[in-house]
Amino acid sequence: MPKPTEMMRPLALPALALSVLLLGSACASSSSSPGTGSASAGNTGSASAAAAGESASKCGLGNGQKAAGTPIKLGAIVTNVPGLSFTDATNMAAAYFECVNANGGIHGRPIDYIVKQDALNPQQSAALATELINTDKVDALVGSMSVLDCSVNGALYAKEHLSVIDLGTSLECFNSANIAPVNDGPSFSALATAQYLLSEGAKSLVIFTSNTPGSDAINQGVVALAKKAGVPVHASVVNVPLSNPTGLTLQSVQEAGAGGGIVVNLNPGEAIKVFESAQQQGLMDRVKWGCPAGCNDASFAKQLSSAWDGKLGVNAEMNLTDSTGPDNLLYRKIQAQYAASTPVDTFSQLGFLAARIAVSGLLAAPPSQLTTVAGVNAALKAIKDFKSDLYCTPWYYGDQAFHAANNVTRTVTLRNGAFVLAQGCEPIPALPNNHFAAIRSYAATLNGG
Repeated sequence: MPKPTEMMRPLALPALALSVLLLGSACASSSSSPGTGSASAGNTGSASAAAAGESASKCGLGNGQKAAGTPIKLGAIVTNVPGLSFTDATNMAAAYFECVNANGGIHGRPIDYIVKQDALNPQQSAALATELINTDKVDALVGSMSVLDCSVNGALYAKEHLSVIDLGTSLECFNSANIAPVNDGPSFSALATAQYLLSEGAKSLVIFTSNTPGSDAINQGVVALAKKAGVPVHASVVNVPLSNPTGLTLQSVQEAGAGGGIVVNLNPGEAIKVFESAQQQGLMDRVKWGCPAGCNDASFAKQLSSAWDGKLGVNAEMNLTDSTGPDNLLYRKIQAQYAASTPVDTFSQLGFLAARIAVSGLLAAPPSQLTTVAGVNAALKAIKDFKSDLYCTPWYYGDQAFHAANNVTRTVTLRNGAFVLAQGCEPIPALPNNHFAAIRSYAATLNGG
C-alpha cells in the first residue's frame, strides 16, 4: 500500500454532496481495456455517466483483489514551504495508487509510492532525486510537482533514460524530451488567464507572481501576449507569504488603470488575501480579475463572498470539480475514501490524473516488460490518446524535445460559493516564446490526437 513519505497538509474540506458517488465500492469494477482513460469499463460510475453512454472509470484492474508480490516503485518530489505547497498533488496520486493496490495492482503487483519534499533548495532537490534513483531504486517518476526539480534534475533524468510524468511548475518541465507534464503549468495557466481577461475587454494587463525560481519566465508569457494585443502591461514578482496584501492590491489596480486586467498568480492561500483586500477597499469593479489554475479550489470558492460572483475568471486546467464525467466521479470517490484531508482542487485533480495516466500505460504493457527500469519507462513513454473527461483534448507522451499535451483549457467563475463554467475549452495562445504551434501540429499526426 503506497504511503508517501511526507506530512499531509491539514486543510478543512468543505462538506460534499457525494451520496451518489459513494454507492458501492469506490474502486471495484469489471475489467476492460486498461490502456485508455474514460474508455475503461466498470461499475463505479454514476447514473448520469451511464445515461450519457460513458463507461465508468476505475482503479487499475478494478477487481477488488489486493495486490501482492514485488512492488513497482514510483517516486516523486514535491515542493512544500510556507506560502507555496503542492502536496495536494502527491497526496492524491498516493490515494489513487492505494486504490489501485486494493484492486489488482499492476498485473497483480502493488505500487510503492515514495514522495520526497523539497524546500526551494537546489542542493536538496538534487540530493532527493539521487536518493530516489540510487537508494530507493524507483522504477519511474510520476506525479512530481516541484519548483526546482525539472531545472535541477532534468539532466539526470535524461542520463538515466527516465520517462517522467509530472506536474510542471517551471518552463524546463515543458522543454525536455524526458519530462511530460499532465498540466499546463503556472506559465501557460497565467497566459490562458490573461487571454481570458483580454477576451472580456481588458484594456491593459498586470501580473504578479510569487518570487520563486522561474517567476520572471512565467511573467514573460503574459508580457508577450500583451504586446501582441497592443495593450500596456506591467509584470512583477512578490514575496510570499504576503506581508502587505492591501498595498499590493492597491498598487496593482493603479498600474492596471480603469478597465484593466490583473492576473493574481499566487497559490490560493495567498491569492485570497488579495481578493479580500480588493473587496474591503471597494476595488472589485475597477478592473477585471483573474487567477491561474491554483485558485480552482472548492474551499477557495467558498471563502469569497457573493459580491465576487461573475467578477473573477479562474483558469481551469481540468474540468469542474463537481462535473459528472467518469474520471471526475472516480477522483471524488477516491478523495473521499482515501484522502479526505486533501482539498478538492486543481492540484489534487492533476495528481490523480498523473497517477491514472501512468497506471494506464503500465497495464497496457505485458507483465514481463515491467521487470526492468527500462521496461517501465518504455511503457510510460508509449502512452498516447489518453482520453479523459477532465481534459479538453487527449493526452500523450510523444517523442518531441518539448511537451505540453494539455494546452487547451477552460475558465471558471464564481457563483453562489462555487465555481461554474465561464468559458469552454479554448487553446492557450501560441506565441513565439512557446512551442504550441509545433506541439499541435505533432498532436494532429497521432491517432486521436
